[in-house]
Amino acid sequence: MKHCPKCRADVKGDWEKCPLCQTSLKKSDSEIIEESDFPEIPLQFNRKKIKQHLSLSSFLMILLYFVAHFIWRFQFFNLEYVLFGIMIMWVMMHVIVRKRRNIVKGIVYILVLFSLLSLYFDYINGWLGWSLTFVIPILCISALLAMFISIQVVNLKAEDYVLYLQLAAILGLIPAVFLLMNWVVVALPSLLSVVFSLVMSIAVFYRHRQAVISELEKRMHV
Repeated sequence: MKHCPKCRADVKGDWEKCPLCQTSLKKSDSEIIEESDFPEIPLQFNRKKIKQHLSLSSFLMILLYFVAHFIWRFQFFNLEYVLFGIMIMWVMMHVIVRKRRNIVKGIVYILVLFSLLSLYFDYINGWLGWSLTFVIPILCISALLAMFISIQVVNLKAEDYVLYLQLAAILGLIPAVFLLMNWVVVALPSLLSVVFSLVMSIAVFYRHRQAVISELEKRMHV
C-alpha cells in the first residue's frame, strides 16, 4: 500500500506514481488488504457542515420573509413560495452530495430543467403566470445559494466553478425581462433574483477575475 501526499489517498497495486496527479508515491504503514489497483479517494466535504449551512440559510430565508412581509404587507407572495425555494435548495444539495464530480455544473442543469418544467406545467394548466412570477426567480436564487454553500463546504478550485457560477448568475438576470415586459403579477421575487444575481456575479468576477478570464480563454481556444 502506497500513499499520495498530494491527493491524500492510499493507492493499491504496484504504482510508482499517483494515477490521478502523477505525484511520486510514498510507502504507507496501512495494512489494508489490496483488492484493487484504484485509489480510494477521501470525501472532501463534511455532511454535518452542509446540514448546518443549509439549516442556517433556511432559517434566514424564512426570517427575511417575515421581515419583508411586515414592512410591505404583500398579499400574493405567500410563505409557501419561500418554503418551495428552500425545498429546491435542499434537493440541489442532495444531488450535489450524491453526484459531486462537477457540482456547480449539476446545479445549472437542475436550474434549467426545473425552470422548463415549471413553464410546461404552467402552460398545460391554462397559463396563470406563476412560473414566471414565482418559480423561476426562486429557482435562480436557490441555485446561487446552493452553489455558494457547496463552494464553502467542498474543496473546489476556482477554475472548477467560476464559469458555471457566472452562468447561473446570468440566468438569474432573466427575470429582469419579465419585469420589463410586465409578465409578472408580483415584482418582488424577480427583483430579488436580479439583485442577488448581480451581487454574486460582480463579487465572483472581482475575487476570481484571473480564473474567469483564463477559463474563458480555454473555452474559446484563445
